[in-house]
Amino acid sequence: MYFPAAFQVLFLALLAAFGWGMNLRLLSRAGVKVRPVLQLAQLPTTHADIDWVDDGLYGNVFRLAAVLSGIASIGWILCAMSRDPAIQTAITLLTYIVIIFVLVVPRRILCYTVRRQFLGLLARIVKPSMTDPVCLADVVMADILTSCARMFADLFLVGCQFGKFIWPKRFGADLSASQGGLSALVQFVRDRHEQDACTSSGMTGMLLVCVPYGFRLRQCINEYLKAAPGSSDARRHMANAIKYASSFPVIALSATQRQVTVDGIMETKYSDWALHAAFGLWVAAVGFNSLYSFYWDVAFDWNLGHSSSGWKLSDLIAPVDDKPPVEMSDTFVESPAEALQDDTFSESTLPSTRRDFPWMLRPCLRFASHKLYYIAMALDFLLRVAWTMKLSSYIQIDTMAYGAFWLNALEIYRRWQWTFLRIEKETAL
Repeated sequence: MYFPAAFQVLFLALLAAFGWGMNLRLLSRAGVKVRPVLQLAQLPTTHADIDWVDDGLYGNVFRLAAVLSGIASIGWILCAMSRDPAIQTAITLLTYIVIIFVLVVPRRILCYTVRRQFLGLLARIVKPSMTDPVCLADVVMADILTSCARMFADLFLVGCQFGKFIWPKRFGADLSASQGGLSALVQFVRDRHEQDACTSSGMTGMLLVCVPYGFRLRQCINEYLKAAPGSSDARRHMANAIKYASSFPVIALSATQRQVTVDGIMETKYSDWALHAAFGLWVAAVGFNSLYSFYWDVAFDWNLGHSSSGWKLSDLIAPVDDKPPVEMSDTFVESPAEALQDDTFSESTLPSTRRDFPWMLRPCLRFASHKLYYIAMALDFLLRVAWTMKLSSYIQIDTMAYGAFWLNALEIYRRWQWTFLRIEKETAL
């Protein structure tokens, strides 16, 4: 089946968009006020003329995702009907241009509110500022980007293929065929060079995969600098920064192993020793990052792991201070819990507080089904471990039939359930 990487990236991004819309819809049905929780109204990029009604928000997300899915599907079908690689590349390029135009068109058409929110959040995440307030919407969007990190490297290869199509001479080997008997060899080298072009992202791809984690790391450092020195908030933000920083060795060691085993750049008597050493470091880095990230999801992002005695998992790193911390920044941003107090809640929409709560959960649970939380924790652990398969050089997922696509889809699902409980936790504080 014709399903190239260019369309895989598009459909994975659209899957994440539909997942976000489903998050908003289900949370809204559960009585969660998404607008104050995400602190959308406090973003400097927003304006009073934008409609922040929750129902309109998820409806517009679904509508925009459906329109973009239609464009991507038409492009994919047209490419599948063609047998000419040049025509397929041209159709794919046109599909990307149309989708980008739909997203950035400044006119008040086609889900203008959602498009402006999305582009505004991306601008805030990319902006290298250590003074701007970090709202929950910034955090959620940046974390979603980390789950799409591998797609950044895939997009680089897609862009490379587009460049090869538009400027073919720049991607060809700079060789001359006027060397007599060597002309056949020169032509062979040229053909091999053109064939290998845009097939591996190399070091550039590794750096692009690191970019989303760098965005999130900057947010953590930003929040750390604003917290009172030595406070629980300061320890929590620094520990969170360490979690994202631990992703960089995993990515670097994965790229190094792939270069060694696939490209054969270390053809020396020390190559086997170096490969085993790199693999050992990779296992240690993956183990720390995966287990630490899973712990953080449960203890901090979802605020689970409470005991009947009052102790909780998050106390291992950042026990709560006796006195509330004082922010060191002059910029004040209302927390999601404080923002919720500004809205009117009926008793039926408030989470229930229990003294006898299930093991490893918390006293305040918005959803009555306890199995939902246990299943989410189990799947989060399994999918975090499965995600390391994508990074391993010994398990060549890319050689399996759409193996990388399905692993990326599973990671998007994991991020979907993480977002669901991350927002739910803010309403149950």
